[in-house]
Amino acid sequence: MGLFGKSKRTMVVSIDALLASKGVRGNVAPRQQLQVLRALSRVVQREKVNVTAVIAGKPLNKAPHNKKFDHVRVRYAKTNDKIGSQLIKALKQAGSAGVLVTEDPALEKKVIRGGSDTLRIFTFRKLLDDGNDNAGGQNAGGNRDRNSGGRNNNRRDRDRDRGPRPERKQQRQPKPAKKQPDDEISQMIDLVD
Repeated sequence: MGLFGKSKRTMVVSIDALLASKGVRGNVAPRQQLQVLRALSRVVQREKVNVTAVIAGKPLNKAPHNKKFDHVRVRYAKTNDKIGSQLIKALKQAGSAGVLVTEDPALEKKVIRGGSDTLRIFTFRKLLDDGNDNAGGQNAGGNRDRNSGGRNNNRRDRDRDRGPRPERKQQRQPKPAKKQPDDEISQMIDLVD
């Protein structure tokens, strides 16, 4: 069962707002838009929800208007100013199961007054980024620790995880006796030990 219970919700999200929340500014490359659509597709499969993505600009060849791309319905607004109206249309298309993902307070109030649910982009990004985490072997930055291959190299922590070790008496090993050189060359050269 996914995050939203038994009812299959439809998340309506602006790709441009999502990328802006990640720090992407200006014109967005189609490659970046497709990457976000694929990330949304993973959310659809993992959380068992529907997603409608709204993008400003011309329709992508791989993702036509109001068609599905990797389980994600894609809609387009001609300009950034028209995204809000396209989000509302997509929300109406989703019906009572629709949830608007937004950072626009005015749009959020309008949608709530209309009886629909909203979700902040920051919260949705947590859901989106959860699918990108690999189990274990990552530090806070999400990068694998290059030296340890994901293992914990702190001896004290490893010992604590294993529990107490039985005490052993340290026995000194006698040093092996020096070997006498057998071959002629070794006898002629003073070897340093």
